[in-house]
Amino acid sequence: MAVLACAALVLVPGCRDEEQNRALHTQKGVYQGAPDEALSEADRRQLQNRAGSQRF
Repeated sequence: MAVLACAALVLVPGCRDEEQNRALHTQKGVYQGAPDEALSEADRRQLQNRAGSQRF
């Protein structure tokens, strides 16, 4: 029985890859994620055009 338990621990990984190296301690009200990338002028113009076409 102990051999089966040890085999299960070896065969079943503890954490998925996307859960590795993530913050475990957080501070309330503080964003600790990666910073946003700046928009290019072309992307900014495209968003302004899209928002303008949605006005009534």
